[in-house]
Amino acid sequence: MKEYTFEEKIDISNRITSGANILISAAVTLVIGTFLFKFLWSWTIPELFPAAVEQGFILGSITWLTALKISGLVAILTSVGSLISGKW
Repeated sequence: MKEYTFEEKIDISNRITSGANILISAAVTLVIGTFLFKFLWSWTIPELFPAAVEQGFILGSITWLTALKISGLVAILTSVGSLISGKW
């Protein structure tokens, strides 16, 4: 088994911590975002587009699954953006 130097151990530890931070950030964004999208959609869309909601062009409220999908997309884009920008 290979013996790692102190610097290599620190580098491995930093990579593991960085990966865990990304996963935790994505999970928190997913959970909070689901609730925010669900409630903010029901609150704002009917007020902004009342005629479109009445005619059925836009839904006045979205399902939990739809809110989860939108939130998942935002969580993925947030995580990828953080990776690309080098903030992790």
